[in-house]
Amino acid sequence: LGPFADTHLAALSEPDLQTYDRLLEENDQDLMAWILGQTAPPDWVRPLLTRIAAVASARLTPRV
Repeated sequence: LGPFADTHLAALSEPDLQTYDRLLEENDQDLMAWILGQTAPPDWVRPLLTRIAAVASARLTPRV
């Protein structure tokens, strides 16, 4: 979540900031299960997690 916050937090809308804050309050085990795709995230956080995952994927994908 840190790299996403470093590069995108300032540009988030107020509703997205509220969702991000709520996400940070979630249990770590639940959060990891959502991120790893072991369980489906709740509807309220799904759009933001999709954005976070896209940023992480782009950051971690080697450029050739």
